[in-house]
Amino acid sequence: MFLAKSTWPASRRFWLQRTVAVLVVAAMLLSLPAAALGQEGVGGNGMVATADPLASLAGLEILLHGGNAVDAAVAAALAIGVVEPNASGLGGEGYMVIYLADTGEATAIDFRAAAPGEATYEAYPDGVPSRGWGAVAVPGTVAGLALALERYGTMTWEQVSRPAIRLAEEGFVVTETLEGVILDSYTTLLEDPELSSVYLKDGLPPMAGDVLRNENLAYTLRVLAEQGPRAFYEGEIAERIVAAVRAGGGLLSRADRKPYPAIGRDPPGGSDRGGEFRGAPPPVGGGVSVVNALQQLEHFDLSAGAPVSARTLHLITQATRRAHVDHLEYVADPAYWDVPVKGLTHPGYAALRAAEIDEHEAGPMPQAGDPWPFEYDEAAALAPGVYGLIEEVQSPSTTHISVVDRWGNAVSLTQTLSSFFGAGVAVPGLGIALNNQMQNFAGPGHPNQLEPGKRPRTIIAPTIVLHEGRPFLVVGSPGAARILYAMVHILTNVIDFGMGIQEAIDAPRTYSFATSNRTEMEARIPEPVREELAAMGYTRIDVRADYDLYFGGAQAILIDPETGELRGGADPRRAGGVVAY
Repeated sequence: MFLAKSTWPASRRFWLQRTVAVLVVAAMLLSLPAAALGQEGVGGNGMVATADPLASLAGLEILLHGGNAVDAAVAAALAIGVVEPNASGLGGEGYMVIYLADTGEATAIDFRAAAPGEATYEAYPDGVPSRGWGAVAVPGTVAGLALALERYGTMTWEQVSRPAIRLAEEGFVVTETLEGVILDSYTTLLEDPELSSVYLKDGLPPMAGDVLRNENLAYTLRVLAEQGPRAFYEGEIAERIVAAVRAGGGLLSRADRKPYPAIGRDPPGGSDRGGEFRGAPPPVGGGVSVVNALQQLEHFDLSAGAPVSARTLHLITQATRRAHVDHLEYVADPAYWDVPVKGLTHPGYAALRAAEIDEHEAGPMPQAGDPWPFEYDEAAALAPGVYGLIEEVQSPSTTHISVVDRWGNAVSLTQTLSSFFGAGVAVPGLGIALNNQMQNFAGPGHPNQLEPGKRPRTIIAPTIVLHEGRPFLVVGSPGAARILYAMVHILTNVIDFGMGIQEAIDAPRTYSFATSNRTEMEARIPEPVREELAAMGYTRIDVRADYDLYFGGAQAILIDPETGELRGGADPRRAGGVVAY
């Protein structure tokens, strides 16, 4: 087995201990084929890209034991919840897009968290909290992963959970990224007994290179392995979760646990310069918003300029702003609101939005458009702008996993707790950090208003790009509203500028707010470009670090249409890793 050297920045001590840990896990793979691990990877059979190399190895272990991409994605999803506990886990939720090679079709699984049955605005006299037990929505991760495995996998839950159990029991080496996140979340962790007992040592944050174990989570994972994933929603585990939330003043009840369904949905599609996109449908906005922005950009020759130029960044900003304000206006849980998916992804609607863009000036902040005529091919059903734009919660959390197997199946999976360490509370004795998804509802009268059982919207965007009906690119990113910009940057870097996948991920990123003329960008964007943007009307430009975690953590796999070679990229903004064989 060959382990390719990575370019992650780290201390010598960190690397020594990290490499030992990776080799120990790699030795467990029992594989004959050569395998490679690194921030960038190349393979011919199967590949896994996640935000942590140990989670990537968990997925590869399953592939090497004969599992398919769905089996490997579930294993990686369980493992990343152990080694990147701030971003996702059993107490969270997410969405996945799956391409099935035998049918040539794509499908999606919605396992978004849902509002408890008792959740109303009246139940929150002081407003819906962003932290604490009252912020907890019904977790969907276990149900979603179980549904994917049941419908499209080949292995049992017990088999795919083995790597995660091993990592929780035996421990893993803390990365520099996790060290920084724990330090930033120190007060939150210190205030919760369960979180502090797991992630702090004698009340102090661990250092990169320290070994971290979560024996309580290992116990929970073992119960689920023995009793099946239904045990998370029924039985002892479910009872303990509900008891902890109720004791803390939250609204979760026994009635919320049993009926929670993960939902199979049809992924919205769209085309752009030969690529066919399959993304996550509402109640998340990534699928419609990414297509919306890219189809607008099809009306401009981006390749006529440089990827990091004022013109390119201006056009990306203007198209993505319009897609974003449409997301804020129209996207919500489709069980409660008629989302105009067809209209938002219609090329004719994109053409109208693109015509609003001045190539030389920022102009006024865009308002929501009117996709309804394209939805029904008749007069507008509703006037745009009547709900008021409500900016997304700006959390840095969430994580993404991309997997491709030797049969050509592909999975793009994004999961989250919402904020880092979610609600800042964990179930005593179970090691489960709980989500704070209740903060993602809007106010009364908005399509995304709080209602019992409803799933709040976000903009996560797991995406599979097809070329001539077969997967060409599997990609996604964390980062709240910055996800949309990260995806547009990466996809235009590949499609318009011909970048390799790692180069496309590494390239500097920007983000512009939907409701104010404020633009943020990484410091690697040259000062002359920033000055030219300011002259075009971008009145507030804030510069962040060279490679800033704020702008996401994309994990992607590109499949060469001619040779079938797999090329994976992992984001240097996180401790990502790609493994392949």
